[in-house]
Amino acid sequence: MRKGVFKLSVHNYFHMIVISGTPGTGKTQVARLVAKSLGLPLLDVTRLVREERLFTSRENGVLVVDMPALGKRLRGFSGLAEGHVLCELKLPARCVVLRTDPRVLEARLKRRKYRKQKILDNVESEALDYCLIYARENYRDVLQVDTTRRTAEQTARRVLRVLDGKAVSDKVDWTDWILNH
Repeated sequence: MRKGVFKLSVHNYFHMIVISGTPGTGKTQVARLVAKSLGLPLLDVTRLVREERLFTSRENGVLVVDMPALGKRLRGFSGLAEGHVLCELKLPARCVVLRTDPRVLEARLKRRKYRKQKILDNVESEALDYCLIYARENYRDVLQVDTTRRTAEQTARRVLRVLDGKAVSDKVDWTDWILNH
């Protein structure tokens, strides 16, 4: 096998896996488990942005990521990259978007003590498929996995099965939440 190319099944070669999704969907925990299972290096994009100062400013305490600089920094990376902004970058990778029912997501973000407006913004983003829409614009191969009723371990196993073609992408529809809010 060529260096830097990972194989899950006979016809499934790639250089990078991206795990994206709204904050609170389980990206960090799932990415750690998937990377460990596949023996891949793991890149925490949020940490990378902070450490390498790949941001242009701060707005309300939130870093505004310098997307062109981040994209340039990630070119050539082989492994698994995790971060919610990755759905907005065009990278040569397979993209897994983690999804969570907005009601469950709201509870998770409250436990993290997010500000009320930040919770609302993230829950609405999830309900409106923000990460999925951007991922479909930027990646050729986009898969989605619903984390709502799964532990991190169960979700990681599901991600591996979907990546390997042994399971299909989950179908996610939060229309009922939208209609009731």
